[in-house]
Amino acid sequence: MKGDITTSARSYTTPWTLRAYDALPGNPFWIGIVFTIGLLLVFFVGRSLVDGAKNSAPDDLRVAITHILIMAYSASAYAYLLVTARRTTHDLSQVARSAPHWQRTIDRAGKHPRWILLVVGAASFLVVGVAVTHATTPEPTNPWEWQSWNYEVYWHRATTVLFMWWIGCFCYVTVAESARLSRLSDHIESLDLLDLRPYQPLIRQGLTNALLVFGMVSVLSLLGVESRYGPSLVGSWISFIALAWIGMMLPLRGMRKKIRVAKDQELDWCAQSLKISRDALKSGAAEQQSIAEIMAYRTLIENIRNWPFDSPTLVRFTLYLLIPLGSWLGGAFVERGVDYFLS
Repeated sequence: MKGDITTSARSYTTPWTLRAYDALPGNPFWIGIVFTIGLLLVFFVGRSLVDGAKNSAPDDLRVAITHILIMAYSASAYAYLLVTARRTTHDLSQVARSAPHWQRTIDRAGKHPRWILLVVGAASFLVVGVAVTHATTPEPTNPWEWQSWNYEVYWHRATTVLFMWWIGCFCYVTVAESARLSRLSDHIESLDLLDLRPYQPLIRQGLTNALLVFGMVSVLSLLGVESRYGPSLVGSWISFIALAWIGMMLPLRGMRKKIRVAKDQELDWCAQSLKISRDALKSGAAEQQSIAEIMAYRTLIENIRNWPFDSPTLVRFTLYLLIPLGSWLGGAFVERGVDYFLS
């Protein structure tokens, strides 16, 4: 039995993307910016060396630049999600010590079986990446006939493999880490309805998940400057909005159950106390003030949301929904910049 546990623990490893980001100075956000700039420099230097502009089309150049942005963002978002999930799990360690196997859960934060990531990443490219490539390649061109590719199309194909791999792993990790946090919070024994601050990391993680997903939608929406990507983008928007909702709500599912149970217990206490105070008041042994205090407390408990979202949190999530709209402006800016560069 002990050997099985050890083998299972060894199967959970830190993804190589996170290892690479951990080895670099700075957080994934700034690493992603440097990564983007570096890729763009390599792209344009290589383009000048092979005289890629000779057989280049403006739409191929725009798509290549957008693919570079998608690749850099997907890798950075994937690494950042793992970092924040690991941090959130450790922040909850003080209130989750009663959970079974809580130490094992904390040790596995940010780690996943390598074979699952390999399968998810490969399936993401083979199922989605290949289908989108076929759907967006004009007829009768064969998208896999490499002899007909220009410099930009080589970048299209190479970056598609990489960013579809990272996007697939990002989607899997969003759900897997959220489910892990939900199970961890589900086993927390005590919860103080009047002080939910120890559980704020769960709310922050849910918002982080949603923000990263909407950021992914925004970067993918830059492909909207090319009409051939329209149908594919509609499907991606629907899928990622659903993923954002799961990423925001799933970490809080266990906490929601605890809040509901705690509220029921407190409301039962209020009902019993009101009956006792009412009987005492009728007999002249109690004051009206005690009943008013109990009713005020009951109102306070009833006003606590089962989902622990305050108004600023809901406003922030609503603003996240508007982020993809800004990508249309960004796409138009990129299109104008490329046209100006080529003119």
